Amino acid sequence: MKSTSCGIQIPYSKAENILSILRQNRIINLDLEFIRKDETIVIPVITTQDNLRNLLESTVIDFDYNIDNFIFTKKEKHPKNLFEAVQDTIPEHLHEYIPKAYDIIGDIIIIDVPEEILTYKPEFGKALLSLFSSIKTVYRKASAVSGELRIREIEYLSGEKKCETIHTEHGIKIAVNVCEAYFSPRLGHEHKRVADQSKEGEVIIDLFSGVGSFPLHITKRKSSTVHAVDINKEALKCLGKSIKINNLIGVIIPTLGDCRRIADTLPKADRIIMNLPGKAQEYIDVVCRIAKPSSIIYFYQFVSSSSPFEDMKEILKEKLKEQNWIIKEIISFEKIRESAPREIHACLEVSIIPQHK
Repeated sequence: MKSTSCGIQIPYSKAENILSILRQNRIINLDLEFIRKDETIVIPVITTQDNLRNLLESTVIDFDYNIDNFIFTKKEKHPKNLFEAVQDTIPEHLHEYIPKAYDIIGDIIIIDVPEEILTYKPEFGKALLSLFSSIKTVYRKASAVSGELRIREIEYLSGEKKCETIHTEHGIKIAVNVCEAYFSPRLGHEHKRVADQSKEGEVIIDLFSGVGSFPLHITKRKSSTVHAVDINKEALKCLGKSIKINNLIGVIIPTLGDCRRIADTLPKADRIIMNLPGKAQEYIDVVCRIAKPSSIIYFYQFVSSSSPFEDMKEILKEKLKEQNWIIKEIISFEKIRESAPREIHACLEVSIIPQHK
């Protein structure tokens, strides 16, 4: 696409002098390409020839220049974000529903498209592929996470029809099957935080390990033994692949099954990870069966953003009391992320001991 506009032609070797003046006055036309010809360059401007001459006459310039109308090539515009990529294909009154965030898992993107603009879902698939050269597949969330296996329905939008990918998180490669196992790339910092706190030689049990993000982070950094328990066979298959492609210094023992049913086969643990927000409190009895006195518990929950610490502390305190255990020490409370309006995903880290009668 061509466009006629005012410009200034100068020797290429003197371009910085003029560019500095034009930048200061904010009159460079950024929508047009510069013209480079022989030893000169033509810079497009957004002012008149007379105004540009008046501006330059007040400046000491020791070289020849030519101000005239030139035929420039319009720059090809590349969208900087998803909004820019789809705004022209979605009616303006629906722009407020365009998602601002999406999950990037390896070379797969999963986006939540609001119902109000669901008819435009193909445009989101194409746009996300064009925005990221490294992305091969785009899905949309078609349901909430639910069921015993903690997975959600996803709908293919564009790119390669595949479910498996390798996600890299703080230098750790995590195999993920987005169709068959739950994984959130938004917990990377939390995975690393817990791993950094673990000690050499500890026995750690992750009761709801999924694809094994916590165990992988821990054993990449520490010579610990981590029992990765999960009821989802496909999630543990992913973990098996991850164990092979990472240089781990600790040991991961994948264990398929319901943690309550297999609790008696597990060793006593120094640390217990319970990242099953919404249901973790239902498994405090399991924790008390596998905990040592003073074991450290990472208790995850969805709680109200108005009083999250107090809410979590009371839930855990009451559930422990039912098992004749108590909180010995509250080590930390972490707000991990917003999970819904006025709700957060949080972690209460405590040590627990049996209650003396």
